[in-house]
Amino acid sequence: MSVKEGVGFGPNRVVFEIRRAMRDDLGEALRDPAGNILYHEEVEVLESWNIIVNAGLEAAKDRLFNTATTQTVAKYIALSCSTHSPVVGDTTLDAEIAAGGLSRAEGTYSVSGCGVGECILSKVFTASATHTDVQLMGLFDAASTGDLYFEAIVTPCTLISGDQLTAKWDKITLS
Repeated sequence: MSVKEGVGFGPNRVVFEIRRAMRDDLGEALRDPAGNILYHEEVEVLESWNIIVNAGLEAAKDRLFNTATTQTVAKYIALSCSTHSPVVGDTTLDAEIAAGGLSRAEGTYSVSGCGVGECILSKVFTASATHTDVQLMGLFDAASTGDLYFEAIVTPCTLISGDQLTAKWDKITLS
């Protein structure tokens, strides 16, 4: 499994394309008989790379994780007992648990102790059955099916009815 620091939202390439008008000796644009401006054939391309500013990081973070925001996207935590090692091409959580108190559920959003572009997403699950080797966790944008945003494998744990498991992304960092 490959572990990366944070989630990137840039840098992104930005481009200006400039078509320059032909000009006379006084700097006036030249026009054809119908009055249309005449342009040089070449196009000048200026490119650079953007950064994401703090306000953009905060907005992206809120849209993705803040359950108090109506535009929230990724907020549903799912668990599994699978030994599958997460890979970037995964679209589902292998053998997702759908019963016994560990079914996919909406997480709680927090920024307590977090910096710019950071948040915590967690859910306390209460087992109502025995689950052996719970070790895989995913973050989705829907209560069922939906898109998988993050996936993680943790040290396996066994739960019996009445045990509580807090599944937490601490800290999700957008940078």
